[in-house]
Amino acid sequence: MSIIRIALRMCAAEALKGRTLVNDNVLDSQIGALDIAANGSLHTPQEKPFISVYTDDSKLTDGLELRSLTRGGKVDIVFEVGIATSHVVTDSETDESVLYEGVPATDANFEFYLDLTMRQIADALADPENEWSAIFNSLVLNFVQGQRSRATGDTNGVRLAAHQLKLTLDAVADPVRGVPLKDNSPLARFFVKCETDLVSHNPDMAQKIALMRAQISGDADELRAAMRRYGMVYSEADAMLMTPAFEVSS
Repeated sequence: MSIIRIALRMCAAEALKGRTLVNDNVLDSQIGALDIAANGSLHTPQEKPFISVYTDDSKLTDGLELRSLTRGGKVDIVFEVGIATSHVVTDSETDESVLYEGVPATDANFEFYLDLTMRQIADALADPENEWSAIFNSLVLNFVQGQRSRATGDTNGVRLAAHQLKLTLDAVADPVRGVPLKDNSPLARFFVKCETDLVSHNPDMAQKIALMRAQISGDADELRAAMRRYGMVYSEADAMLMTPAFEVSS
């Protein structure tokens, strides 16, 4: 279930870049992009409005099919959008503090900015012309639940507002180790998309994809593939008549 979590998170982050008010400031699992200090204050080290995408809790419940640990289960993917007074800019014509041209940096407009960005996230993820979104959705069997929450804070005179969207989804299963991916499978398309679009300007991406490919590579025959898929031991495979029969010499 871990390979698919990685792919879901990366696809979601890439799908949003350049398609919301935060432009390309979409962060993949950025620790501390939005943080709560020991005293309960909310703060961010980000220098401009941001979206942080990360995968949170996941759960395998019913239908484990013996001891299968490749099942995707229910995965929480979280989108946090934050904006602070330190992110405002000055209108070149009016010298007024604005979120962007024509929109003053008021509390009401902070909320407007966050709500609009959340809508843009939804539109970007549902865009059939966005290849990253298409791959993301092909890794999802269905959305189980969506939950919105908000938070505000004031630290040393810097106001911060943030919205969070948590989507709980049923994810497709991780591939079984040693079973080749089909060319048109969601994960195969994900690997190709990363190698085509990201490797050239993201030095560590090639290594990440190589490690993911290596983890699921190998050559498993039909019996071993089934045993790995369901966590079976040989005595169980024997009892189910899955192991080959041997001729007894006379």
